[in-house]
Amino acid sequence: MASNLIIDWTSRECNKYLVEGGDIAVVPVGSVEALGPHLPMGSRCFLAEAFAMLLADQVKGVRLPVTPFSSALNTFDRAGSVAVPEVTVNSYLRATMDDLLAGGFRRVLLVTHLDYLCYYIPQEFYEDHGVAAAGIHVREAVHEYSDGVGEDSLIVGALRVLGKQELAQRVAAENARLLKSGFKAPELPAALSRLRRFGHIGFTYPAGGYPIPPNPDLSGEKGEAALRKTVAALAPAVESLRDYNEFLAKRWKARGLTWRGWRWSE
Repeated sequence: MASNLIIDWTSRECNKYLVEGGDIAVVPVGSVEALGPHLPMGSRCFLAEAFAMLLADQVKGVRLPVTPFSSALNTFDRAGSVAVPEVTVNSYLRATMDDLLAGGFRRVLLVTHLDYLCYYIPQEFYEDHGVAAAGIHVREAVHEYSDGVGEDSLIVGALRVLGKQELAQRVAAENARLLKSGFKAPELPAALSRLRRFGHIGFTYPAGGYPIPPNPDLSGEKGEAALRKTVAALAPAVESLRDYNEFLAKRWKARGLTWRGWRWSE
């Protein structure tokens, strides 16, 4: 099958994948928010979607359509940003992951830029099912292999992966135009900058400010290369997830796993 997007498959194709031993579901989560004056509102949707597409292809898995809405941290007051409460996103994704497991997808990979999703949701999933799911923080994963590539370059690289060449060119052109015009986003207040050194706090960017300003080093080519390099490096860990869940099944055998979990036979 040319596509690894589950909604492109027929029910018979999906059943064939599971019957033949396929068990990997990649669940991308993005956001609709104003990240930068040169970036599309769905930038992190595109980034999560491209990462999921590359990863599913690399590990012979299936990917779900990207979940487009999340909490839109720090930009929720901007025009076009769609902020959905964490509790709503958590419930939606847990229901999705639970049903994937029930349907035979025993390795669930959650791809997101959100800390609370990639850390807490897999832990709660494990506590409920005795099955390990992987939470993949896109920016943290790519950081090790990006050689300093900025997030906007990763976003343009994602657009290239998804075949959105025209949009990628528009982003690059707007980035260049803003730089040429002398665009400069206002700096965060000094008190806020000091406070952020303690960790995550609640705040919104001042008028004219953006999480990702125009960048003279924007490069879609480098962004795409970093994404592909990261996915290739992560692929062996996905196989380790199978081994680990088999270990958990043996460990939890005495407690009796439900039919949704991994089975261990003598």
